[in-house]
Amino acid sequence: MMLGPQLFRQMAEIVGSEYVLEDPTQCAAYAVQNVIPRLVIAPGNIDELAETLTAAFAAQATVVPWGGGSQQARGHHPGQVDLVVRTSRLNRVIEYEPADLTISVEAGITMAALRETLARNGQMLPVDTSLPHQATLGGVLATASDGPRRLGYGTLRDLLIGIRVVEATGRISKAGGMVVKNVSGFDMMKLYLGSMGTLALIASANFKLIPRPRAASTVWCHFATLPAAFALVDTLHTSQLNPTAVEYVSFQALQSENPEATVPTHRPFARSSLLGRQPMGLAVLAEGLPAAVERQVRDISHLAEQAGALAIYVLRDDHHEAFWTHIADLPQTAYLTPSEILVQLTCLPAELQQALQEATDHAMRYGLTLQVDARALSGVAYLRLRDDEQNSPAAALHQWQRDILARWPHMAVLACPEPLKPQLEIWGRTPVGLALMQRIKAEFDPQSLLNPGRFVV
Repeated sequence: MMLGPQLFRQMAEIVGSEYVLEDPTQCAAYAVQNVIPRLVIAPGNIDELAETLTAAFAAQATVVPWGGGSQQARGHHPGQVDLVVRTSRLNRVIEYEPADLTISVEAGITMAALRETLARNGQMLPVDTSLPHQATLGGVLATASDGPRRLGYGTLRDLLIGIRVVEATGRISKAGGMVVKNVSGFDMMKLYLGSMGTLALIASANFKLIPRPRAASTVWCHFATLPAAFALVDTLHTSQLNPTAVEYVSFQALQSENPEATVPTHRPFARSSLLGRQPMGLAVLAEGLPAAVERQVRDISHLAEQAGALAIYVLRDDHHEAFWTHIADLPQTAYLTPSEILVQLTCLPAELQQALQEATDHAMRYGLTLQVDARALSGVAYLRLRDDEQNSPAAALHQWQRDILARWPHMAVLACPEPLKPQLEIWGRTPVGLALMQRIKAEFDPQSLLNPGRFVV
């Protein structure tokens, strides 16, 4: 295994010595779950990325892709990390056709930078990820991250039209293209989406875009109980209204003594001052033409009043934007307290209320504080739990997960303190298609060099 000075020299020849780190003190900034890599490499284009992986494969070196570093808490402990491959220099717009509503960009571009580029032409990629100034496109694709507006616009799999990757051997591969309907046979793009960088490193991706709405407003409805909030969810589901997002948020155990207090969004259990005052409710987003948005706001407010909302707020302009920035940041995994875990629970939308009620009941049973951020009409919930007493938090959190998994098997631990990982079912119950996933992994990465051990396979 060639992991000494020879590999450093080889990598320096490929990308330039200034883009290779070997000093453990410098490499520590790119530690993966406290494992310091032996080398950190930052290729400047796809050819350098391919040569980097070719050299790594020849040396039998394990490789961990690194975009903004905001999702490195996900998955199992990596064991050993030989190389961290950064994509920060792969941040260019390759091709952008505003008239065609399509764009091709490199994987290292941040979601905030992509958003700014598209906004100049009145367009958007409607994916509201956590920490957009840190999160990169490649990381968002690799983890299949979603956002509140998945209800109105779909997820990444609905917007992705092309992808280019570099496989473990260094071979460059692509799927799809720059037109919306370009796939026949097996859709390889979907294979890489959510694969956690275990099949290949994403180099670039193409998307279909959507015009930015001319108007947008938020109706925040405060409720006393979860059933009352979901009564409005059910009404919205059967109504003729078309909200872009319907987000259930609960901070019941986290009411601040200071109603004007605002916890910064980069900290766990973040909330806006409005959420601090009204810690349980439903946020309904209306987007479109101004007249249509105003009609939806009136109708949603009326339905909320009928459902028994204790208070109704209408947010516009900067208040509206700031509110959804807070909401999008709630499932962030970059910052965690020593006694806290973040899980993603997925179920049928019709079952979500029951799942959240059981999660809340079990959290109270074990003395855990629970924060809920749920896509109320999509059946996806992010649950952040912590043991404020810190009396053997591992035991309480483990018991909570065991009880919830018995009823709701589709639950993954997105982030947790390192000492807790061996005691938790990180990816939930064993998936039905595990054997097929193992065969695909063996085909794409036979030496198991890409993000080894992190994912289900």
